[in-house]
Amino acid sequence: MAQQVQSAAEVRQQKQVKVYNRDLMRQGVIDVYRSLIWTRKYKEAGTVEFHAPLNSRNLALLKKENIITMTGSTESAIIEGMAADDYSNEITATGNMLSSTLSRRGIKTVVNVSNKSYEDAMRQLVDVSAISGKNPLPRLMLGEKQGLGDVVTLQVSYKDLYTYLMKLSACSNLGFRVRGDYKEKQFYFEVYEGKDHSENQTGNKRVIFSEVYRNINKATFTTNSQNYKTHAIVFGDGEGTARTIMEAAIDPAAEGWERREVMVDARDIQRDGLTEAQYQSALIQRGNEKLAEYGIVECLEAVTLPNVNFAYKIDYDLGDIVTVDKKAWGIKMDKRITEIQEVYENGGMQVIPTFGDPLPDAVDLSNN
Repeated sequence: MAQQVQSAAEVRQQKQVKVYNRDLMRQGVIDVYRSLIWTRKYKEAGTVEFHAPLNSRNLALLKKENIITMTGSTESAIIEGMAADDYSNEITATGNMLSSTLSRRGIKTVVNVSNKSYEDAMRQLVDVSAISGKNPLPRLMLGEKQGLGDVVTLQVSYKDLYTYLMKLSACSNLGFRVRGDYKEKQFYFEVYEGKDHSENQTGNKRVIFSEVYRNINKATFTTNSQNYKTHAIVFGDGEGTARTIMEAAIDPAAEGWERREVMVDARDIQRDGLTEAQYQSALIQRGNEKLAEYGIVECLEAVTLPNVNFAYKIDYDLGDIVTVDKKAWGIKMDKRITEIQEVYENGGMQVIPTFGDPLPDAVDLSNN
C-alpha cells in the first residue's frame, strides 16, 4: 500500500457524497460525516463503509438499495447494509460497488464463445444473462466497446455471472465495472485496461515508487507459492481411458519438483455446436481459468510521503502497472495496482494503493 494526502480544498470538493435511488434519481447530498472508506478494486467489485451522523434525513438517504457516489468518481456503490447506533449517534452504511449487482443474475443457458476477444466474451455473457434475456437488470446497457484482450474460445453454462466475470478478468488482466450515468439514467457495463507506467516502457509517463525518489517507506513485502500450479490437466467427456484430456500450462517448461499440477473436471463443456478444435480450445481455456486462481503471490504494501512525485488519478490510477523498487531488500518489480483505498476522515484524504495481488482468503477447490 502507498499513502498520499491531498489538500483540504481538494478534499472538500471531492468528499461530497451524493445519494440516488435505483432509478438514478437524486435523493440528496451528505457532506458532513465522520468517515468514508471507498475501496476500488480492479478484478472484482470494491467496497464502501460510510459513517454519518444519526438523524432522520440520513436515515432516509442511507437505506438499503440506494446508491452513493462522489464527485469525480467513476464508480458508485449500492448500499446493502445499515446500522444505527444511538450510543455513538452514528449511522454506518456498507455496500459494494455496482458491478457486484451482476451476481444477482446467472448464466442460465449454454454460451459458446469462439475466437473472440476477452472483452467481447465478457460483454456477450452480460448481454445474454442480464440485458437481453429474461428478467434483465433494469437500466443496464453495454458501454462503449474498447477492443481489449486476447482471443479466446470458451463454453460456459449455469454459472453465477459475476463469479465467472472475475475468472475472465483474472485470465485477461482486464478490469470490469458497472458505471452509473446519472444524466442518461442508465447503468453501463464496461471492460477497461490500466495503462503501463512501468520503468522500461516508453509510451506513458514512468511511475516509480522507490527509496531513490523518497516516496516509499514502511514497506511490507509478501510472497507465497503454497497454492501455485504450473499445469492444469483438464478432463472432458468420455469414460475411463477414453476420456478426453487436455493440458493448459502457465509454465510449459516446468519439470521435476517445479511442475505443479491441478486436476480440472470439465465434463460440463458440451461438444454441441463446437468443432473438435473449438472443443479442445474450450477445455484448455477452462484450465487457464483455473490456473489464474493458483498464481504466485507477490504483493508490496508501503507508505509514501504526501504528494511526492506522482498524483493520484493524474499520473497513476487503478489497474495501472507501475515499478516498485525496494533497493534495501533487492526487490524490484513491475506490478499492477489491483486495489486503491480512498479514506476520508478528520478533514483529510488518504489514498492507499496495493501493488500486486494479495494472498486470497481461501482457494476454491470446487470443480477441480
